[in-house]
Amino acid sequence: MTSHGAIRRNGGRRTAAVVLAVLALLGAALLVFALTSQVGAPPQPARSTSAPMSDGGTEPSDDGGGEPSVVPSTEAAEPSQQPATAAPEETAAEPLSASEPTGLHIDAIGVDEQVFPIGLGDDGELLAPRGEQADLAAWFDGSPTPGETGPAVIEGHVTWRGDPSVFFELGALDSGDRIEVDREDGTVATFEVYDLARYPKDEFPTVAVYGKTDGPELRLITCSGDLDADEHHLDNTVIFARLIEN
Repeated sequence: MTSHGAIRRNGGRRTAAVVLAVLALLGAALLVFALTSQVGAPPQPARSTSAPMSDGGTEPSDDGGGEPSVVPSTEAAEPSQQPATAAPEETAAEPLSASEPTGLHIDAIGVDEQVFPIGLGDDGELLAPRGEQADLAAWFDGSPTPGETGPAVIEGHVTWRGDPSVFFELGALDSGDRIEVDREDGTVATFEVYDLARYPKDEFPTVAVYGKTDGPELRLITCSGDLDADEHHLDNTVIFARLIEN
């Protein structure tokens, strides 16, 4: 006959084994959660609520841009609508001839990617990269080619289907960082960042981004900020850069 003490000991062992098994499963689940939750948030510059102006002042943007893809006329903008930190004239490089971009390199944030041209949709808004090109940078083919006089515009996703995309680290750029754009003719246009900011999409500084400039400039645009109920970002990060001598 089995003693009551032996029964208690056997029952205790079974209970301990069950507890250890539960703890092991819980630990494994926590490990998986930790490993799949380390993407984190992309770096973001300070949020601006006004468009830049050349005279050092600011006023609320009234161009109704909303999305950065709303493309205005590229006719000359008034001086008060130009970026506040316009590139110093003495450091401006001579414009290059027209040649479409093919590659984008930003050492400061580890970007080394192809560039493809993209246009407007039927609604007049700039299309977003999709499908096999979703994680590439896209040059707006209605803007100057990088190196020509005017603002060449390149957009890219910050994330795509929950994963970091080409411009995930864009907000970490700083003044003085270099951006290189490979061109179809074999030349490389080198730009230097002189300003960056984060704007609410409903106050997007359309003229400052797309408007006429005195020399060759570059704009890099991606989404940023908090998400709305539809999981869309509320802001845009914009990088302002100007062509420099190689």
